[in-house]
Amino acid sequence: MSFAAAAVSRSVWDGVYTREQAGRGQNVYREECTKCHAETLLGGEAGPALVGDEFLPKWNGKTVGDLFQLVRKTMPSDDPGNLSTRQYSDVVAYILNANGFPVGQKDLERDIVPLNEIRIEAKR
Repeated sequence: MSFAAAAVSRSVWDGVYTREQAGRGQNVYREECTKCHAETLLGGEAGPALVGDEFLPKWNGKTVGDLFQLVRKTMPSDDPGNLSTRQYSDVVAYILNANGFPVGQKDLERDIVPLNEIRIEAKR
């Protein structure tokens, strides 16, 4: 096992965000993301799907940190990096929630180090 794989100790199935955080993320998503990714998160001409069969296979095996970094550095596409780290973390929590991953007791982190320790696994 590689060192990087050994460092990953949790998965999205361990409840890594709260229901409240996903709710905040949904509000940010509606304001900043629907124009490209659609209200349903199924994507459109300007942005890929963020749920389901198009999204999960692409992210399976990567980390929540990978997803957070991509969103933080490239979104919203018309003004990348302009949201707060809390808003980005909340949006990622909303994406995890929309994909059916369970809620937990603690908000998803805003720091990349712990986020890199959470695996995205399409199936439990």
